[in-house]
Amino acid sequence: MNNGVLDTILKRRTIRHFTDQEVTDEQVETLLEAAMAAPSRLNRQPWHFIVIRDGKLQKRLADFYGLHPYLEEARVLIAAAARPTLSTTWMMDISAAIENMLIAATAMDLGTSWIGEPDSAVWKMGEEILREALHIPADLGVRIPALIAVGHPAQIRPPHGREDRYDTTKVHYGVWEARKLGDQLQAT
Repeated sequence: MNNGVLDTILKRRTIRHFTDQEVTDEQVETLLEAAMAAPSRLNRQPWHFIVIRDGKLQKRLADFYGLHPYLEEARVLIAAAARPTLSTTWMMDISAAIENMLIAATAMDLGTSWIGEPDSAVWKMGEEILREALHIPADLGVRIPALIAVGHPAQIRPPHGREDRYDTTKVHYGVWEARKLGDQLQAT
């Protein structure tokens, strides 16, 4: 594949170690602009993004979730929040926005890590910590399904390749378990 966008998608990797080089406000704005360019059902755009540059809060979250060192090392954390009352597809909408942000960061030679497990009891307790620390009014019903750690990567990971990600057993043609073999379909 030799296409800038597709190459960037394959280059995107989770980064768990960051340098101490700053992420500029302009870089953060570009990430947020990319996030808000994501599709959203009926253009409801239920998302909100809270930019966190607070080392004490980052340390508190790292301790709470047991996610060391990247929550602490990231120069920026972005809390991806949404108001579920605005859209029944809020989780899909915010996920598309996050993916746009991750791809944009990769294109800008930044590293990211997408952190979240919104249906777990631990994550819900962490959301309470975040709502309190970030002064989010309780009556808005805001959910925070993910945090995105952003920084300059201190590790280099190779791009994904067809051999490590593309799995033909997960591709079905017409019906479940129908596989494409050359130009012919074969049911298994």
